[in-house]
Amino acid sequence: MKTDRFFLTDQHDWQVVEPGIQRKIIGSTEQLMAVCVKFSKGAIGKAHQHELHDQIGYVLQGAFEVVIANETRILSPGDAFIAPRLTLHGAVALEHDSQVLDLFPPRRDDMLGE
Repeated sequence: MKTDRFFLTDQHDWQVVEPGIQRKIIGSTEQLMAVCVKFSKGAIGKAHQHELHDQIGYVLQGAFEVVIANETRILSPGDAFIAPRLTLHGAVALEHDSQVLDLFPPRRDDMLGE
């Protein structure tokens, strides 16, 4: 698989994940993936867990109510969450165009086929 060395946002369209949620895959290697996810106000990232992947989410803009293993926090730009694999987590966007940068080791191959 060819890996681009640069990501130029204007050359990539947002992919609709579900109503109110879009993403851009910024880049990946076999061992790491970075994804920017944009939420409309009130959009819900349903509670889920990953079998193979840890996840770190870094808030770029807007605000989120994030739940990780029954603990809830409001996160703003510069804040982050850590959801180790097999840990239930979810989020609700509190502002329009809230964005989070998600990091996954290893790469989420399930995202590449869409």
